[in-house]
Amino acid sequence: MLSTAEDYRRWYRNVSGSRTFTASGDDTTLAANTDTKEQIFVQRIIGYITTDAAVSIVFGDTTPTVKVAEITTSPGDETRWDFDYGEEGIPLTAGEGLLMNHSATGLAGSVKWYAYKKRTVVGAP
Repeated sequence: MLSTAEDYRRWYRNVSGSRTFTASGDDTTLAANTDTKEQIFVQRIIGYITTDAAVSIVFGDTTPTVKVAEITTSPGDETRWDFDYGEEGIPLTAGEGLLMNHSATGLAGSVKWYAYKKRTVVGAP
């Protein structure tokens, strides 16, 4: 029985990670997925802003159909943003990855995400 967030990441394919981002504001795929039979489930995103700007960051799938979290415009220097979606997490669209999308340039900081990839379509090779 899967009872903790870590259990889900161990049982399925763990696609968690972390990265820093600079004020250049490039959109970044945090976890890739090109298999339409699999979905990424986002369990938690933690963002830490070190340099403030009139910019927001949206986390969602690469279409972008599903929006999972947003760090709002002008979040402030030295602020922490924590989005927790429980053990099972929130599913992204099948075949889509997890994207960090900056509205413009200016914010700098780091992000850590906890997620796993799971086959959700069965019966087809």
